[in-house]
Amino acid sequence: MTFFKKDDFVSKYPNYSIDEDWKIEAVSEIIYSQVGLKYRNPSWDENTCPTAIKNASMEQLRFMLEYDIPFIDYKGRVKAGEMESELCSDYSTLALRYLANGGYLYRGNTLNQNRSLNMPFGTN
Repeated sequence: MTFFKKDDFVSKYPNYSIDEDWKIEAVSEIIYSQVGLKYRNPSWDENTCPTAIKNASMEQLRFMLEYDIPFIDYKGRVKAGEMESELCSDYSTLALRYLANGGYLYRGNTLNQNRSLNMPFGTN
């Protein structure tokens, strides 16, 4: 799932360049995981996802490139030679603000929110 194209990113953030398409997919998945369950749509793409989610995804990529946060997940630890560190994946507060202001931020589900989900049980 990708919520934006390289051209979208470069036009919004002209001081940054990106060569790997997988990074776009990675940040799209990161932001998608923060979208509330009843607002998610797995068919979203760069043309159909809401603007707030697209902007949040582009901001998350800019944030990760700016602060050199690795796109890895290895049992919570990063090793490089003799150096070892806890892995801390951070979200851009601006990206989360885009989601919150657009009404998409996942804040946990209360019982009544789960009632609005279509969850099929045991179809024959």
